[in-house]
Amino acid sequence: MRFLIILLVCVSCTPIATYPPIENKNVENYSKNVNEPVITILATTFEYAFDHFGGMDSIVFNLPKGMGATTYARVSEKLGGALPMTEAGQPAYHVVELRVRGFHADVDIFFPSASGTYEMATIHLETSLIDKWHVTRDRVWLVPVQEIPAPNDPALLANE
Repeated sequence: MRFLIILLVCVSCTPIATYPPIENKNVENYSKNVNEPVITILATTFEYAFDHFGGMDSIVFNLPKGMGATTYARVSEKLGGALPMTEAGQPAYHVVELRVRGFHADVDIFFPSASGTYEMATIHLETSLIDKWHVTRDRVWLVPVQEIPAPNDPALLANE
């Protein structure tokens, strides 16, 4: 019975989030202050994309609009110094959308392919009370990526 109570408390505290956020000022303000597990989910996704899809010599990343400069810094730190995208056209991994639902997360990501174009994949992650966030599967979509997002790093945009 004690285990069931602990499980219910933990599950009820697990965040539900979607990035980029819906157009609502309260949600937008909340989304700029991203906390765990979102930072870990993003870092795990970029590591997986780098290891499995390749396309670059080091990890350069772009997060969805609405994520603050602190989020970029925390993801970069968690990845051991990976760099945010700084200029349009720069090869990078782009998170298009992130959905966190309890112990499951889905990340839609654009990644550079060996042919010089971009492809899209959905990466599924899971965790439990005793496991870390980890990738369970991915799905590469056969839909051509026509438009690559511009850099969204607020620190970079503030300098323009």
